[in-house]
Order: sequence, then structure tokens, then C-alpha cells
Amino acid sequence: MNRLRVLIVDDEPLARAGLAALVRADAELEWIGECGDGQAAIEAIESLKPDLVLLDVQMPEIDGFGVIRAIGPERMPPVIFVTAHEAFALQAFRVHALDYIVKPFSDAALADALARAKRIARDGQLQQLAERLGRFVGALPRQEYLSRITVRVAQRVQIVRIAEIDWIEAADYCAKLHVGTSDYVVRVSLGALERLLDPASFVRVHRSAIVNLERITEIVSDGTGDGEVVLGDGTRVRMARSRRAAVERVLGKAL
Repeated sequence: MNRLRVLIVDDEPLARAGLAALVRADAELEWIGECGDGQAAIEAIESLKPDLVLLDVQMPEIDGFGVIRAIGPERMPPVIFVTAHEAFALQAFRVHALDYIVKPFSDAALADALARAKRIARDGQLQQLAERLGRFVGALPRQEYLSRITVRVAQRVQIVRIAEIDWIEAADYCAKLHVGTSDYVVRVSLGALERLLDPASFVRVHRSAIVNLERITEIVSDGTGDGEVVLGDGTRVRMARSRRAAVERVLGKAL
């Protein structure tokens, strides 16, 4: 069997270092990277496509459950949750037969969890695991929607408030944020980003575009059912015929 490619996600540097050391010591595993926050984890999972993720539950802004929601349980790789004894999460993990380790974890506890993950991969049980993960996420309380996002500009990391975004367009496997006169590219797919946005504030108008409801001033039809939404600054964003009813419904609620 090929080595399992492992991604580590934890906002505590010491925890990441401990997890990485044990992964690297296992000849059946391949360490492929580390992430210190949920947004970076989403980017890494979508680009690196790991076989296994060691995922911290409690992280600021986007927690471990938010990462799974963004990726989608059906597309999420197998997960070993890393948690600081959150009572609800522990019970939910047990009910849905999902693996977890509790901080501070011992080498033996992590080794046991990794051994189970390798056994599941060898036995071809990944589909059943994805189904359990889907039921698990569906039973969780809804996390607060994303309120800000980090973007890399040259050598700097800039914080963009979600409410300041005018619209978002797909850019290959990334998303381009249009914020006033500035554009920023984040390495997160449009679909993943949509699942983190408040649907009362943002609406998908096309498979390649999401628009801030507060910026829409007009809907224009081209006579075929397709059309455009016009934003306050004059920007025109293509709207698919299949999305028009949903856009009008959400706009009606916002009025």
C-alpha cells in the first residue's frame, strides 16, 4: 500500500510539532504539510488532496467543523479530530464512530488512532467513513458565518472584512474577491467559500459568481431568461436563468 499522505491542522505550534514528529516517524505515512488556521486548512485540502487530516476542533474564525462544512463531508478526506476535551464533541465522535485524540495527547494515543486510519484505508472503508462524517456534521450546531478572511498581498497578510466584499468570482480553483477598487485572490474554491458565507447576505447568481446583496441595485433580463445583476458602482455580474428565482426570493427577504 502507498504511504498515506497526512496534513496537520492545529493553531498551536507545539501541538503541530508533536503531531508532525510522530507522523514522520511512521514509515507508512507521509507528512505533506501543516496549517495553523481553518482558512489555510481549506486551501491545503483543496490543493494538496491529503489522504488523512489531523484536524484541531477549536480554532479561531473557522474551526475544524467549519473546515469540513466548507470542503463538504462527501469530499473531505478521513479525519482524526484533535480536541481539548469538548464534551459535546467527544460524545458526537463516539456516536458516529469517528476517531479523535484529546489534548494533551500521548504518543500511544496518536499511534493507535493512526493505526486505525491505516486499517480503514487498507480495508476500503473510506465511503462508509464519509457517510458517518456527513451525519456527524449535520448533527452539529451551526457555526457562525465567516466575518473576515485573510489575503496574501506580496509579503503581507491583509484582513478583509466579509461585509466589505462587493462580489466574488471563480478564478480557476481560487476565488477572486472584489472589494471596492481592489481585487484579491484567495486559494479557496467558490463552492467552499459559499458554504462559509451567510446566505442572508450573499447570493450565488451564477456558477462562477456570488454577490453581496447589499450591493445589488438592479436586475436586468436579456429576454432569454438569463440576465445580469447591477451593483451600486455600475458593475454588471452575469446571472444564470436557473438562479433568478432564488436571487429575487432572497432580495425580497432582504427588503
